[in-house]
Amino acid sequence: MSLRTKFMLALLLTGLAAVAMVGGLAYVGMTKKVDSIRREQAAEHFHATVTAYLQQYGSWQASPGRDGFDEYMRSGDRPPPLSDGAQGEERRPPPPPQGGEGRPRAGEPPFRFILADQDYRVLLGAGVYHPGEPLPDAARKDARAVTVNGSVVAYVSPEGVITPSKQELQYLAAMRDALWFGVSAAAVLAVALGLLLSRSLGRTLGCLTDAVRAMHGGSLLQRVPVQGKDEVAELAAAFNDMSEKLARSHKELQDSHQTILLQAEQMRELSVRDALTKLHNRRHFDEQASTLFSHAVRHKRPLSVVIGDIDYFKKINDQFSHATGDAVLRQVGEILRSHMRLSDLVARYGGEEFVIAFPETELPQAAALCDKLRGMIESFPWHQVHPELKVTMSMGVYADLAAGTAEAMLQKADALLYRAKETGRNRVCFAA
Repeated sequence: MSLRTKFMLALLLTGLAAVAMVGGLAYVGMTKKVDSIRREQAAEHFHATVTAYLQQYGSWQASPGRDGFDEYMRSGDRPPPLSDGAQGEERRPPPPPQGGEGRPRAGEPPFRFILADQDYRVLLGAGVYHPGEPLPDAARKDARAVTVNGSVVAYVSPEGVITPSKQELQYLAAMRDALWFGVSAAAVLAVALGLLLSRSLGRTLGCLTDAVRAMHGGSLLQRVPVQGKDEVAELAAAFNDMSEKLARSHKELQDSHQTILLQAEQMRELSVRDALTKLHNRRHFDEQASTLFSHAVRHKRPLSVVIGDIDYFKKINDQFSHATGDAVLRQVGEILRSHMRLSDLVARYGGEEFVIAFPETELPQAAALCDKLRGMIESFPWHQVHPELKVTMSMGVYADLAAGTAEAMLQKADALLYRAKETGRNRVCFAA
């Protein structure tokens, strides 16, 4: 069941319950009030009629009794009764009521009251007591005395039976119709208000629901319309603020994450790079060379390793300064790096030593490439660094996988480098 339907039902039930409660209480209260007024009026009418009747005969025993009383009430010609305790003060009685057990005249409200003599013995029981029966104490308390010539000759008890007249029934029916009309009008009003209020509420909540789903899908920055100043509008405004802050925090978190990744990559690069030449360092070369060796052995592909050493590098430092030596190392590193393939691996191995791994390269091709690099280093315009500076490099190349490991191959290449140093430097030695 949707929230709109629940809201409409709540308004409808509340309206109907309120109308039913108010209308029901009003109906019951009005009915009781009308009944009380009718009873008082009827009791007054009955008392006046009994008084006039007994004044005519002096006492009940002297009258024709019940039949005479019924005939007296049916007769339209009755003397006016005297007021209680005031002989000679005339008053016209109200329309005579029905007493005893007879039928009421047409147009008069039907009711019956109890009449007892001066000793509280029932004369007319009104269908409640039998004639001659003592009137109970409870009925005696509210009994009203009938006085003739200053003496109490009878008592009229307000107990009795009162039935609504046709006119009163019509009045009560009109009240019920009005009550039902009120209930119907309240139902229509509740439905109309439910539609009106739930429409606005449902629209805002629907926007909130769509926005939450969009946020769940990854789109954190959402805006919902804020209408009015009620709690729902405050909820929408709070949601907008939350969405904006959450999107901003997420953006900051993403930026921070990217920064951390970049810094981590930089740290990783710093950990595997030589700070002076920007080439890979020895640790990285040893790890990657082992991987290249395993791949070459597994797939039976060629692999050549090279170790090179700058000739007379200590003399360069001593003669031209360490700053010049650093410049030489940087430039040699740049020459080696700029002439490598993407698959090749070059690193500064320590001091003035450089190492290279050429995957998928046979010994002759590797030796030729190294000789080309040697020539480029020799022909570089070193006089731009220092007028008297000359730089050369000796290299050893080894390409036999039978050595067993990349480290063993590098040791073989180092032996060939030593031979190049012994035979005059500035040359490339390799095992044919």
